[in-house]
Amino acid sequence: MSVTVIPDTHTTGNPESLTLRQGLEKYYRANPNFVQNQDLWVGRIRIPWRDLQRHDIMHVVTGYNTDLDQELRLIGFLLSALTWRRPWYYYAQSFLVFLELLWQSVRGKSWGSTYYNPRQVWQFYWQGVAQGGTVSKKIDAYIDANTVMERELNSLRQEYGIHNAGAWDS
Repeated sequence: MSVTVIPDTHTTGNPESLTLRQGLEKYYRANPNFVQNQDLWVGRIRIPWRDLQRHDIMHVVTGYNTDLDQELRLIGFLLSALTWRRPWYYYAQSFLVFLELLWQSVRGKSWGSTYYNPRQVWQFYWQGVAQGGTVSKKIDAYIDANTVMERELNSLRQEYGIHNAGAWDS
């Protein structure tokens, strides 16, 4: 008797897992205007490339896309899923972006084409925080991306206990 195992695509993605490198390539093809391999300057503030890359990696590993609701979930996730030892500005990024978007929403303004009311902004962010609190292993905020590029996304998700939102696997 043979048994066919059907993967849970809500958790693991496609049966044949992409590597992180393949997932990132797909992510950058979908977002060709994103900065790659260089620092990003926002006014007088420099965001190092390695931090941008780690953020992009987390989009791919979590499966969150770049829509505002998904971005809010990701920054909430990063607040609670990363090790507490991290650059101070990771905390500021999470809180300040959330507060800025919440303030814009209270004022009736939207980011992009979709308006989210304050309750929705709050819910999306805290859904990410809640998901980040469920990881089975905290993610090293200083991880060297080159050490995980050839790992399969399914393997990384399983190691950390990350539920895949599915944006980059198919």
